[in-house]
Amino acid sequence: MATKSKLTLRLDDRLKERAKRLAEERGTSVSKIVEEYFRLLLREPNGDDPSPEPASDTNTVPDDLPPRTREMVDALGPATTDLELDADTEAWVDAMHEKHR
Repeated sequence: MATKSKLTLRLDDRLKERAKRLAEERGTSVSKIVEEYFRLLLREPNGDDPSPEPASDTNTVPDDLPPRTREMVDALGPATTDLELDADTEAWVDAMHEKHR
């Protein structure tokens, strides 16, 4: 099992309180929510892999999504990659991919 270490986050007070309420509603902790979020971003299935692969541009969906996220993915179905976009939209999509790598 991977060791855990402390991370200090600085958040707006209102956001911090909302995060605490969300965690309480879900029966978990803010730390666990943040950890799960980073796992999704990094496509890391669990804490046992010391060298997780970076997120890729493929349409693979992690197996260990939180239940609510899994429901949304299942409801939406696979992503469509063969869209016909005009040149401006294509340029915008490319810029967003680059920005959010």
